[in-house]
Amino acid sequence: MRPSLLTVWDAAWYLRIAEGGYHGGVVHGGHDFAFFPAWPLVIKVASLGVLPLPETGFVLANGLFVVAAVVIWRVLADRLGEATATAAVLLLAFAPSAYVFSLPYSEPLFLLAAGAYFYAPPESRRRIPAVALAMFTRIAGAGLVASALVRAATTTGRERAVALAAAAAGCLAFAIWWGFIAVLTQQLTGFLLGSPSWAHGGSGLTRIVVALRNPNLPRAAWLGFIALVAVGALALVRRDRELAVFALTVLALSLLPGGTVNSMPRYALSAFPAFAGLALLAERFDRRLVAVVAVLFALAQIAFALAVLLAAPRGVAP
Repeated sequence: MRPSLLTVWDAAWYLRIAEGGYHGGVVHGGHDFAFFPAWPLVIKVASLGVLPLPETGFVLANGLFVVAAVVIWRVLADRLGEATATAAVLLLAFAPSAYVFSLPYSEPLFLLAAGAYFYAPPESRRRIPAVALAMFTRIAGAGLVASALVRAATTTGRERAVALAAAAAGCLAFAIWWGFIAVLTQQLTGFLLGSPSWAHGGSGLTRIVVALRNPNLPRAAWLGFIALVAVGALALVRRDRELAVFALTVLALSLLPGGTVNSMPRYALSAFPAFAGLALLAERFDRRLVAVVAVLFALAQIAFALAVLLAAPRGVAP
């Protein structure tokens, strides 16, 4: 596969999987089953077996993000108001790590699945396949499972039943993926050879400690952005617990084994409600502050994208 902006970093892994499937051993210096299956499968199917995979993934990623942004706006508008929804989508689209929405990465598909979950009424069974799709796309699907359990604990009747079924669907999807990897690697704990192996046994939390002990400008920028998103997620706790739990769980997942500081800004994109929390905080001071933050985000995105895309490629966990 000839290197290009469409085949850098994780995009190359997804495209290789779409082309040749998964392998039980190490390929290209890592385990390709660290990357969940829904996105490469979508690329493979959409290519119809004849269209070039990089271009297919590029078009799909951009198109899916546009659709996801519309769905997310509707979700946030219904829950927090149209002004907050508009500001949140603006901040999400121009976030420093949002350049990945234009690459064949799985984030757009995940955002669409997560948005579809929250868009469906709490009593609707459409929430169930949305959680399963999200879990087959990224480990961040666990955030929807946590959110569904919160819904189940605070409701009764049909809403509780649907919430429990949605949580079960997410758990089942993960169990199926775990089982597939176990068969593929012939190891019951084969899943742990995937994403966790990228950090050589370290966790996201230990990587943060290392970054704080050995600071530099990129690390400071990455950690500052993550801290800002975390503040946004916390700001939602009183306004919408379901969205807040989802966002906080997604952010917490980056602290598990396999998490790396340079990937955390990208992981944070999946916690889209946190950007609504940031919008709410900005609106408390001055509505124009959202525009200022969006401009700063956009400038940071340019710098961040150049730094990442021009760096020598190496394995990065999904």
